[in-house]
Amino acid sequence: MKAAYYETRGAAREVLRVGEMPEEAPGPGMLRVRIAASGVNPSDVKTRGGTGARPNPWPRTIPHQDGAGAVDRVGAGVDPARLGQRVWLYECQLDRPFGTAAQWVTVPQHLAVPLPDGVPFGIGAALGVPALTAWYCNERLETGAGRCVLVHGAVGAVGFYAAQMARLRGAHVLSSVSNAGQAQIAAAAGIDTAPRGEALPAAARQWLARHRRDAFDAFIDLDFAGNLQANLALAANGAHIAAFASDTGLQPAIPVRDLMRRNLRLSFLLVYTMPPELKRRAVEEVNQWLAAGALHHPAIHTYALDDIASAHEAVETRRHAGKVIVEP
Repeated sequence: MKAAYYETRGAAREVLRVGEMPEEAPGPGMLRVRIAASGVNPSDVKTRGGTGARPNPWPRTIPHQDGAGAVDRVGAGVDPARLGQRVWLYECQLDRPFGTAAQWVTVPQHLAVPLPDGVPFGIGAALGVPALTAWYCNERLETGAGRCVLVHGAVGAVGFYAAQMARLRGAHVLSSVSNAGQAQIAAAAGIDTAPRGEALPAAARQWLARHRRDAFDAFIDLDFAGNLQANLALAANGAHIAAFASDTGLQPAIPVRDLMRRNLRLSFLLVYTMPPELKRRAVEEVNQWLAAGALHHPAIHTYALDDIASAHEAVETRRHAGKVIVEP
């Protein structure tokens, strides 16, 4: 089969290769999926570059956790009725050397989730890490009716789903954006926005006043260190911050007395170590929303597998608003 792979860590154009590799037959409890689209996540490019949060000890790695396609072989113990089933995939390269950047991937059957009719494969490949992370943040924050939630990064893949999920749970939601184009994308999905940076606190307070609130109960954050001061300025007593990333500083100074004085809570979340029962619930609820057509999806930016280095660079430089996929 044709696959992308790397054997050393480093820059995308220096280490990524595309070539022929043997196909893997599905063993007991496993199935094989013919890949139509493979999602590229920031964690994928960090792992390839050698800065990821997970160990990756294999001498050769086919990257990417997420994907979508159709089941074309099943192993012992897997219902033969799954043959031909459209599926979306998650965590395919977790604790394994071979991910979805290939024509086929063989995985444990629970990692292949039925993809509702009418949902394109590109969207299926965009779910995985972003949608499950977004669900995890909302679950940890216990978002729901009456809660006021600030989501940083409205048009990032995680933030886009997180803001919508909070609204589906009944919360009042405001999201930050970097420019007018991002605000327009968020508005089309029914997400209220405020500008990032120095203007955020004042704009957020105006939004809170319209909702007859003084502060936010919860924050979903993609840059814990960079947004900490803004979050503290806008946090209610007992507020909860859920951070799933912090690229601007991994060892920030924590103003302990300020957090303590207002009984603030901090949660740091990594989808790859999310408890299995929570992950099962997340997959189930995401699929319910998909089947009901309740979610807007990020714009899909497609690259050929042969151009996977450009796809990785696009994620690293945040070239696109939306989700990057490769098609084998």
